Amino acid sequence: MSKKHKKFEIPNPLQTLTQIENSPKYSFGAVSDKLNKIKQDKPTFAFDFLSLKNSRFCFNSNLIAGVKEYQRIFQGFKTISTKTYDELSKDRSYHFHEVDFDDTTIPHSDFLKCLVSDTSKINIDNSPTVYQFKVFEEARVFGFIYRSVFYLVFFDRNHDGYKRK
Repeated sequence: MSKKHKKFEIPNPLQTLTQIENSPKYSFGAVSDKLNKIKQDKPTFAFDFLSLKNSRFCFNSNLIAGVKEYQRIFQGFKTISTKTYDELSKDRSYHFHEVDFDDTTIPHSDFLKCLVSDTSKINIDNSPTVYQFKVFEEARVFGFIYRSVFYLVFFDRNHDGYKRK
């Protein structure tokens, strides 16, 4: 008894690159995705707005303990990219949720400074919805979703971004 096997086709890398290049990137004011519309999508990660300002909430913070922790960060991204947004929101171990800046020690304006150079001309109502998720231990990542892509912005190594009650 033989089973019919589907023929495996190797994707055309040029076609994939063309799709990526033609996919519109986020620009300030564009409407970010609503989770109920993309809940079956899996996140891919973009680094366009990644904060590298050597502060405590940046991806080059001195709170990150070397290569081993960067490996843990990328392992976390790899694991999270296998889950749908719906799975992330339902599984409490990922701590995936919308960020309310009233509950954080991070000013919303600091987040916006990573997206645009001149924040004085920004209407905060046009800013994207910010989400966070757990990468490992207490480490959290802050960013936003546009066209199912999670744009990484802040890294909070010790979960200090939230006010303690």
